[in-house]
Amino acid sequence: MLTLPKWFWIIYYIILFSTLISGVINWVRQRYSVLSAITIILSLLVPMVSFVYTVGRTEGLNEFQYLFAQLGSKDPWALFIVLGYLYLLVWWYFFISSLRSIQLSPRLNKVLEPIEAWYRQTLARKKKERDGNRD
Repeated sequence: MLTLPKWFWIIYYIILFSTLISGVINWVRQRYSVLSAITIILSLLVPMVSFVYTVGRTEGLNEFQYLFAQLGSKDPWALFIVLGYLYLLVWWYFFISSLRSIQLSPRLNKVLEPIEAWYRQTLARKKKERDGNRD
């Protein structure tokens, strides 16, 4: 049976595990508590349903090709899986946008300021070199 490469599955499970952890953290912190609970449930349920659903795929199709082929035929389980993944994607948008609002500690700011200054100088130097090569 055709399957996706190992590196894909490693990244996939790291993202799913991170999603589960972020949902638990936000649920405990009472931040987006309803969305966090849904995220916890879906981050466990969607991969299991997806695995069981794609086991019966035909020869020559990998998991996602089969899923989207079934989605085209309006299969309800394929629709549930795709909507579950879309929800988890929206969750990451909410989670990352909530991280931007967190105030960093003054100690961490002192550590990050020189790194940020170095990064800005490096970008400026590279831009100057690039602009100089255009002439």
